[in-house]
Amino acid sequence: MSETYSGLSVRPLPFIKVELRGRVPYRFRWHGTLHNIIRIIDYWRDVSEWWRGEPELWFWRVLTDNQGVYELVCDPQSNQWWIYHVYD
Repeated sequence: MSETYSGLSVRPLPFIKVELRGRVPYRFRWHGTLHNIIRIIDYWRDVSEWWRGEPELWFWRVLTDNQGVYELVCDPQSNQWWIYHVYD
């Protein structure tokens, strides 16, 4: 089962702290736990409804050292990150 935590325009969860190397995430803290990213599975950008002024969002599907698979989302204009999806 997998769980989606937010839609593109709704962010009910608090933002998370993500550490970058260059512009690539390499670890993040969520629920007080540090998750080291061991592999970037996928990366894409979503321009959403740009004609309505919605921001471009960057998505990263990552594998962590505890074998968790997460989708992280970044709003590059504000540099704010949140968890979009957790796979199990």
